[in-house]
Amino acid sequence: MSRIPNHEMVDELNKLVIGKATWLQDFSEGRRKRPDHEIETRWRELAVLKQAVSDYSAAADRDRGAA
Repeated sequence: MSRIPNHEMVDELNKLVIGKATWLQDFSEGRRKRPDHEIETRWRELAVLKQAVSDYSAAADRDRGAA
């Protein structure tokens, strides 16, 4: 398997961010609320994904500058 380009990683990670944020919106309160430890885990995962988006975005910018 070949390496996924940085700009494509940003696109795919953003999809994961949207999915995680949607889950949090749907299940962090109300009658469908999940246990607190699950919600805390999802918030942590969202933070990790957002940091990865930032890192890959910076790498994609460097790639464009080098081209």
